[in-house]
Amino acid sequence: MQMLCSNRNVGGRSSGRYSAIATHRDVLECTPLLRTRASRALVSPRAALADSFLGLFRRGGSEGGNGSTSSLSPAPKVVVSAKDVIIKYYDAYNRGDIKTIETLLAEDCSYHDMIYEEPFVGRAEVVKYLTKVFNMLPKDLKFVMEDVTEGDSRKVGIMWHVECGDGIPFPFSRGCSFYTLNDQGQIVQARDLVESPTKPGTASLSALGAITPIIRALGPASNPSRAPLGAAALWAFYAAYTAYIMLGTSAPGAPAWQTPPEVLEQVLNLSLNFFYVNIGLDAIGAHLVPCVADHPVYEALFNAINAWSLMCVPLLLSDGRAAKVANRPAWAAGVMFLTNVFFIPFMALRAAPEPEPPGAPPPAAFVSARKPPPSDALPAWAPAIGAVCAAVGVLSIGWAAGARPEVGDLAARADYFQTMFSSDRVFYAFIIDAGLYSVWQSMLLEGAEAKFRYIPFFGLAAYLISGGQQGVEEQA
Repeated sequence: MQMLCSNRNVGGRSSGRYSAIATHRDVLECTPLLRTRASRALVSPRAALADSFLGLFRRGGSEGGNGSTSSLSPAPKVVVSAKDVIIKYYDAYNRGDIKTIETLLAEDCSYHDMIYEEPFVGRAEVVKYLTKVFNMLPKDLKFVMEDVTEGDSRKVGIMWHVECGDGIPFPFSRGCSFYTLNDQGQIVQARDLVESPTKPGTASLSALGAITPIIRALGPASNPSRAPLGAAALWAFYAAYTAYIMLGTSAPGAPAWQTPPEVLEQVLNLSLNFFYVNIGLDAIGAHLVPCVADHPVYEALFNAINAWSLMCVPLLLSDGRAAKVANRPAWAAGVMFLTNVFFIPFMALRAAPEPEPPGAPPPAAFVSARKPPPSDALPAWAPAIGAVCAAVGVLSIGWAAGARPEVGDLAARADYFQTMFSSDRVFYAFIIDAGLYSVWQSMLLEGAEAKFRYIPFFGLAAYLISGGQQGVEEQA
């Protein structure tokens, strides 16, 4: 992704449409590096911040006498054109030079691409995001600078568009960016605004007039990042889940309030055979508690769901977004016994906006919601939980397929599964639980590698076994 720093032809056509560049002849003089590049230096508005600063830091370091770009002493004030800085930054971005870009960003910099709700804050976070951009976007996708402001050493604005291939303009790719620099010539703030692919025209003015009274009445609560939209959606889903699974008559089997006594007895017997321990003890003649055999498919499903619930407990206790949820151990215990009856409301509470500190003044409407605190390290016992539950998962697969040969072959077991799924409410609810647990796993493992987040059950087991320290990736 690159930036045009010179007047040129595009695809054999006259460059008259880029005449804004020609009016800024000093852009052509910005650096010997650019003058020697066949009249073209291409870069990106997201990273236009970088190469400029490398040159500045090198100059500043040599003038300081030690030639170093890093020093424990305070950096001297650098007097330089902000325009030159941004041009140099774009050149570094064009080369994909992350190391250089890192030196050009202030430690406390903030970059907000307005296609995202939240800005990327801090040098490390911005560099991680830019690295992700470099890895994901085609190498021939370039940001071409059309115009740049000048005359200010601290602030600069630019107009740009995107091209691909041999100067082919990319549709709906025009945009503007604004950058603020500190006294040392480092970028401390950047904001990108990109052209909308939809063109509502005057209809947008009518919509603006219609919603303004609502925004005025809501005040700061009108900020989407502060509105509890995610939590509200989960609470609505919980109401639907309760109405359908627990109380309704449209799902297979009897609703909770009509559960037959024999079903309750069956669930009790399955609970006594938790993780197949009682079954194993009974096999060796140790009859500590009654061991009532059930169909192996049902036993396997019951134990697999319980193992999945148990593996979620370390996440519930350490998750940063859930720090605002009171009595997390009690919620974890509820999930173990009643699965999504407790899991869904827990996730709804977790999705609520972060509370403001006590005594803090009301935030301005345009200020984004507070970010959740970072997650704690997983408990020391998490790897053991992952290993045990992974073993239970493997055993459950084998148990469902081959235990108790008297119940029949695989075809007979498949018929049993289909019959129970279409007639037994508890069995049906366990299958629904498995689907929802896959969703909760991906949400609770936000930031982990895809293999941990999106491989149901065993991905979570592997994450716990690893101690939660492997494969964290940057989020967009």
